[in-house]
Amino acid sequence: MSGLYIHIPFCQDKCTYCDFFSGNQLYMVDNYVDALCREIELRSNYLEDKEVGTIYFGGGTPSILNERQIGKILKQIVKYFVVRSEAEITLECNPEDVNEVFLKGLGEIGINRISLGIQFLEDDILSQFNRKHSKALIYSALRCLEKSTIKNLSVDLIYSVPGVDNASLLATLESLCKFNILHFSAYSLTIARNSKLFWKIQSGEFVENVENEFLKQYSTVYDFLTSKGYIQYELSNYAKDGFISLHNLGYWNQIPYLGIGVSAHSYNGISRQWNHTNIKKYIRELEGGILNIEIEHLTENQIFNEYIILKLRTLQGISQSYIKRVFREEIQSTFAFRISKLIKKGHFISDSDLIVPRQSDLLIADYLAKDLMI
Repeated sequence: MSGLYIHIPFCQDKCTYCDFFSGNQLYMVDNYVDALCREIELRSNYLEDKEVGTIYFGGGTPSILNERQIGKILKQIVKYFVVRSEAEITLECNPEDVNEVFLKGLGEIGINRISLGIQFLEDDILSQFNRKHSKALIYSALRCLEKSTIKNLSVDLIYSVPGVDNASLLATLESLCKFNILHFSAYSLTIARNSKLFWKIQSGEFVENVENEFLKQYSTVYDFLTSKGYIQYELSNYAKDGFISLHNLGYWNQIPYLGIGVSAHSYNGISRQWNHTNIKKYIRELEGGILNIEIEHLTENQIFNEYIILKLRTLQGISQSYIKRVFREEIQSTFAFRISKLIKKGHFISDSDLIVPRQSDLLIADYLAKDLMI
């Protein structure tokens, strides 16, 4: 059962910390939607399994699209793929785009999960990072969502931000948990090299948090959410029972997926493919029925390394039987030797077939992965 990712590369303006590909050429939205529909048709044979279990509209700001445009894309997907009746269909939304009429329309066309980009609750911090909504708009969006037929709600938060102390972070979590939020994605502030924030730090205009503050706030998020019944199933993701993000879980389990749109990536188990990052060129090419896609054929070592990196971020664990079944003997023996050394050092829990990271291992997942990669 595969997944579909639809990239909507438009934003009113770019957030200071963001380095994802996006543009503000909103006059191109209709033409872009037409190009997406054409790419769905042309790439409908990419996935061996045409049964789709998840559809994810990401960005950019997918909620810039209206119900008609989103519905047009979904109709095209149904035309060329078998979408399961219980498929998880997610739309990323910004709070300023959410209202009762919009949500009603989304429910009618099949959207059944909303990922709301809150990030912060402090108005001065929202403004500092060029977010276009306010605390009042966040609460307005959450109240609209409570009345909506779309009950599967996830929110995004960013912590370890200068100007947001531990008490403020805790107050944010307490305020949000008054709403029926079923999933939290909580990320520490990342300084991406191609972001405006990176250059603000280089110029001395902005100073990032020290590591101790990150660790303190990570613990605050973990302690609070787990005390409220959320399960930490990945380093940055927490869910109530039954509401894990199936789309993201597909990525972490290396399930094939097709990415549609500029800069979107695809994976089918043996290769990785991606589109270029020029919106006008993308539209022009698809109008002529042209697909201009880069392809990287993955070696066995690369597939193994990706498996290790992804599994060390989750509490699902590394399956020893899977490694024996899929990878050559040299990789198996190297893994067995290296993992035994790490277990002796106090990392991981060995539970029959599974080798599961300890909660403390999640914070050093990248470090541990380097010791296991081929």
